[in-house]
Order: sequence, then C-alpha cells, then structure tokens
Amino acid sequence: MPDQNDALTRLVQEHVGDGRALTIRAFAQHAIDPDTGTTISKSTAGNLIQGHSVKITPEVLRAIAAGLGVSFAKVQMAAMAQYVGVVVDDPFDTPPGDDDVVVRVAHHPDKTADDMPTVRAFVQRPSTDE
Repeated sequence: MPDQNDALTRLVQEHVGDGRALTIRAFAQHAIDPDTGTTISKSTAGNLIQGHSVKITPEVLRAIAAGLGVSFAKVQMAAMAQYVGVVVDDPFDTPPGDDDVVVRVAHHPDKTADDMPTVRAFVQRPSTDE
C-alpha cells in the first residue's frame, strides 16, 4: 500500500509547482472556498507543497479543491489520510452490481480485508429491502 502519510502533499504536488499545470501563485489565487469565500495564502500553498502541516478546516479543504480543480471529496480523503491516518476505500474489492452499490470503509492504512471480518459480514449481508 502506498505511503498515506503525505497524501494531501502528493495531491497538491501533482498539480502545483515547476513543470506542473499551476504555479504556486496561480494555485493560491484560485483556491477560494465557493461556500464561504475562504482563501489560502501563497505561503500556505507553499507549505502544502513542502509537506508542512497547515490548519485544516472544511473551508480550507474546499479552497484547496477549488484551487486544484479537483473534487472536495478527493481533497478530503487525502487530508484524512495525511492528518488522521485513515483511508477510505473498498478493502474487499466488491464487484460492481446491478444496484450500483459502492462499498467504502474508513480504516487504518495497515488494515486489510482479513483484519475486518465483521465489516465483511455486514457488507455481504443479504438485503432486507425486498
């Protein structure tokens, strides 16, 4: 499993910096939370790229998403992995079904499906909606 300790840093680095689509200045200028108008500074943008800790709030994450042009959920999951040490994914490799059910489990990055038998049983339980 890839290192989750710098997931947000890596996400920002994919889009911002020398040879990338955005300069630090352009990223900071576009990083505006559409809900509140919260912005990030050029120094905060630089800190994100360098992997330094920054104060994370929903407004800051929405601003980062806007600045990068990616979904809020993608930034939120990267921040959760980096700052909290939790990943959200499908550890069971659930095949897509006719009902479009998507399985997502929040768990420690070192845990595998074998470490979560109760969760697997819950996910695989028969539906009672019929």
